[in-house]
Amino acid sequence: MSLNLDKSTWKRITFSDVAKNHNNYFVPERDGALPFVAGPHIDPGEISIVRYGSTTDDDFPPTFKRMFQPGDVLLHSRGIEKVGVVDRSGVTGEKLFVLRTLDSDVLDQRFLPWLLASQTAADYFTANFSGSVNKFLNWRPLAAMEFDLPPLDEQQRLADLLWALERHRLSIRERADRAWDAAAVALRHAWEAERKVTVGDIGECVTGSTPSKANVDYWNSEDVPFYTPSEIDGEFIASARQQVSLAGAKAGRMLPKNAVAVACIGGDLGKSAVVIEPGISNQQITSVIGLPADDAELLQAVLAHPLGRAALKARETTTIVRKLNKSDLMKVKVPWPADRTTLHTVIRARRTAIVSANVEASRLASLQSGLTAEIFGGAE
Repeated sequence: MSLNLDKSTWKRITFSDVAKNHNNYFVPERDGALPFVAGPHIDPGEISIVRYGSTTDDDFPPTFKRMFQPGDVLLHSRGIEKVGVVDRSGVTGEKLFVLRTLDSDVLDQRFLPWLLASQTAADYFTANFSGSVNKFLNWRPLAAMEFDLPPLDEQQRLADLLWALERHRLSIRERADRAWDAAAVALRHAWEAERKVTVGDIGECVTGSTPSKANVDYWNSEDVPFYTPSEIDGEFIASARQQVSLAGAKAGRMLPKNAVAVACIGGDLGKSAVVIEPGISNQQITSVIGLPADDAELLQAVLAHPLGRAALKARETTTIVRKLNKSDLMKVKVPWPADRTTLHTVIRARRTAIVSANVEASRLASLQSGLTAEIFGGAE
């Protein structure tokens, strides 16, 4: 898709000529309870801020004094990949710029965030970072940034297009969230039911082992994935940073597809994922094998539920580090109805919605990247 832009009427301008960093200060006695935005509330690469805290929360930083209004653009001075638009009034900290157009007849506020989130702006910010260790972007170089500004009516058309894509992206996320919420409700009801069985009654539990590092034949090719707890991130595990040879895999313990891998040591304890590609794991993972796909995904969802994590934690032992032995994992009791059809359905629906959302979101991101590159310059 190409916009076939004619930039002959665009004007080269300096950022501070059309936008300002606002410093209106929060006074609790005057302003009352308000939402607040900190760095973790802003997702890199996502233009809409959808998570907020409250100034009444215990974790509200007392140094946060800068107020924003709906439509303002927040740019993190120490994390330039964090650019987002707020949809309400609130408070933020001194590390975030609160950016607003000086004259909406010159620079459309809805156009501003796309400029600041462009690759061209990111390259400029990176080139103008200050500091040796904890780098940051000062207002002076931001104010001095030059860019080509379209006429107002063209800004509005481009902003309409980009925000239409953004609304579509948010609707995709909302659909996935609804599927996730439905699964969460079903799992909570399952945990609240009386019927529980032990993990050992559901499937066979096996602990991984690491092929000898001294035997180069075990590590001289990349035939089979070698899974470790650090790679358990999400519902499925399909890739590994290390691989072993077929001989190395035979020296370990092969995990079949649909094994449920559970991290059983240290800070990763309790994380779980369904194995997609057969492989082996180290001894810090105990896996439940012998399950069909629907049951494997259900068991993983049950263990990943907060009550599942609590049940795992109740069985752990602590010496120097936290640890969950295979025998203790086998004794963990989880909900496991005789008829699991409904649970299978909601877990499958959640997976389908998330996969579909990820695919569609990836396509939208590519389209959005291409359009912003065409508008503002820089690589797609």
